Amino acid sequence: MTAWDVCVVGGGPAGSVCALRLARLGHRVVLLERRPFPRPHVGEALSPGVRRLLDVLGLPDALDGSLPSQGTLVRWEDTTTRLVAPDPRAVTVDRGRFDHALLSAARAAGASVRQPSRAGRPRRAAAGWDVPLRHDVLRARFLVDASGRHRVSGGTTTATGSRTLALHAAWPGAGPTRIGTGPQAWCWGAPLPDGAFRAMAFVDPDLLRRHAFDVARLYHHLLDTTGLFADRPRVREVAVCDATAYRDDEPVTEDCVKVGEAAFTLDPLTSSGVDSALHSAMAAAVTVHTILTDGDRAAALAFYRDSRDRTAARHATWTAAHYDRHQPHRDEPFWRRRAAPPPAAPPPRRLTPDDLHRPVRLSADAAVVPTPCPVGDIVTMRRALTHPALSSPVAHVADTELAPLLDYLDRARSLTDLLRAWSAHLPPHRAEETARWLFDQGLLVMA
Repeated sequence: MTAWDVCVVGGGPAGSVCALRLARLGHRVVLLERRPFPRPHVGEALSPGVRRLLDVLGLPDALDGSLPSQGTLVRWEDTTTRLVAPDPRAVTVDRGRFDHALLSAARAAGASVRQPSRAGRPRRAAAGWDVPLRHDVLRARFLVDASGRHRVSGGTTTATGSRTLALHAAWPGAGPTRIGTGPQAWCWGAPLPDGAFRAMAFVDPDLLRRHAFDVARLYHHLLDTTGLFADRPRVREVAVCDATAYRDDEPVTEDCVKVGEAAFTLDPLTSSGVDSALHSAMAAAVTVHTILTDGDRAAALAFYRDSRDRTAARHATWTAAHYDRHQPHRDEPFWRRRAAPPPAAPPPRRLTPDDLHRPVRLSADAAVVPTPCPVGDIVTMRRALTHPALSSPVAHVADTELAPLLDYLDRARSLTDLLRAWSAHLPPHRAEETARWLFDQGLLVMA
C-alpha cells in the first residue's frame, strides 16, 4: 500500500491545477485520471479570466493553438442581430490539448500522474483515505475529488438553476461565434481549432422527452428558430449532456475537498466553467495546505465554503438577470423559469470638493468582521470589509490591510483628516484612490 499526502481523483483543469499547486507547496501528490489524454471534451470557449489565471500559475503556453475571439453574432434582447466586438482575452481551445497541457504541468511540478487509472469509491481509513485501484490501494491523508459530475466521493447536491440539457453536434466548417434565442431554447456555436464548428442548444428536459424519437430533428429545429445557423449541414449525430447548475451540499471537510464540477456547476450562459474550476482549484490548494500544515482548520474550511458559495450565488444572479433581458419570448416557460430582474442598487454618490470638509462613515450595510482570508499560501482570520455590493470580503488594499484604515473613521473629523491619516500608510494618490473606490461602491457615505 502506497501512502501519499494528497490523492487527486480526476485530471481535468481543476484536478490538474490543484495537484500542481500542492506539489509546488511541497506535498506528496498522486493524481488519478481514468482516461488517456488527449481526450475529447465539449465546452471549448474560455472566458477572459482564464488567461490571467494561467499567467499567475506560470502556464501561458497552455493556450498554444487556441483561436482568439473574432467577434460574436448575438441575437438576445430582441430580434436584431448584432456583431459584438472581439475580446482579445477570450479564446476557443481544443479542450483535449488544453487539458493535456495542464496535466503535464502538474507532472512537471512533481505530482505523480497515473493514467489511465480508474479509482474505485474512496473509503475513509484510520489516517485518511484508501483509494482502491485495479491492482493496488492508495492511502492518502487528504482526498481531492476532481471527478466532475461523477463526484466519486459521493454526497448530495442542490440545484441552483432550472434543469437544463445541452444538445450538441460538430461539423466541418467555419464562421463566426453565434449566440441566438428561440421560444424553447438558446443556442451557441463557435469554430474550433481543428477546423470544425460546434453548436449547442440548451433546453428543458421535458422538451427532449417529447421529441426523444428524433433528437436530430429537434436539434435542427431549435437552431432554425434562432435565425443564425442557416449555413450548417443537416447532421444526424447529435449528443446530449446535462447542463444543470448545482452545488454540492458538503464541498469540504477536514480530509476531503471537492473542486471544479464536483463542487458546483454554473449555467452554461456564463461561459465561465473553466475559469471557476481553476479558481476553485486554487482556493482548494490553500485550504488543503493550511490543514496539512496544522494551520487554522476552521478558517480554512470556512474560506473554501464561502468562496464556493459566493461564486455560485454571483453567477446565479448574473445569469437570471441576463435571461431577464430577453424580450421576444419572455412569456414562454423556458424563459420564465430562468429569468429574474437584477437586485436594485441605489446609484453611488460621487465625491465633490465640498465633501473634503465633511465627516464620513461606513454604510449601514457594511461591516468589518473577522473573515477567513488567504495570506500567502495559508488561510487565516483577518478583519475584512463586507457589503452586499462586494463579490467577496475585502481585507487588503494593495499590500495594506483595509480594516486598520477604516478604524480611523472614529477619529477623523472630515474626509481630509481621514486621507491625511491614511497617507501615513499609503502614498497620497493611493489613499485618494481608495477613498474614491469606497464611495463609488457605496461602502463609505457622508455622515
